[in-house]
Amino acid sequence: MKILTSTICKQGGREYNQDYLDLSVTENGACLVVCDGLGSYYGSEVASRICSQKIIECYTQIKAVDAERAVKPEFCQSYIQSAHNCVIDEKERNPNIKSSCTTVACVVSDFKSTVISHIGDTRVYFFKNKKLHFQTKDHSLSQISVEMGRIPLRDIRSDKDQNKLTRVLGSNYYIPPDCDIYNSPLAVGDAFILCTDGFWEYVYEEEMEEDLAFSNDPAIALARMEQRLLSRVTKFNDNYSAIVAMVVD
Repeated sequence: MKILTSTICKQGGREYNQDYLDLSVTENGACLVVCDGLGSYYGSEVASRICSQKIIECYTQIKAVDAERAVKPEFCQSYIQSAHNCVIDEKERNPNIKSSCTTVACVVSDFKSTVISHIGDTRVYFFKNKKLHFQTKDHSLSQISVEMGRIPLRDIRSDKDQNKLTRVLGSNYYIPPDCDIYNSPLAVGDAFILCTDGFWEYVYEEEMEEDLAFSNDPAIALARMEQRLLSRVTKFNDNYSAIVAMVVD
């Protein structure tokens, strides 16, 4: 059993790309990270890059010493805390990016257990047998409206408050990520999609299921999803990024 991955990170219709992703996948585990720098804050592409790279760096360092420890929830939390600290340090060195911040979504797994962590509205979808099993809840005003029963979950995509976030990484105060823990082993047919709002805004969950079921090759599934996105975007669409990870024989 192994994890196959495919990635995409594109500028879309914006002047530059503030998304960033990174990953480490071996025969005995994986760490997947997708970040989305906030477009209204100068230098947020720096925050997203630092965050992604630092999480992978922390994970690989711990895994080299103790692979079992690397997937413990407290260590997964510490990877993101370290990334936040690095972003803050860079902002102190470079006042020009003092407002920069980012979202983050992270999956760490050793096949026996899996930890899903996130801050902001970059999402993680977890599929079992190609059916949606779990998705993260956005840290946004629109998600609050969902929780209060004002709008259905699907309508977050078009809600006026969709991009108003209640939690980000790199701000002056640190709120830890939401952390979901799965202590049951992964199985063949399981899959993860980590993606920014520029991606999930145009690709619906039932379409993700359909495209995952179409092939055991994550590159083919991701290409089908991107075609759906491109058929729907406007001229000035957001950056869009995703990692598709499949558990295969």
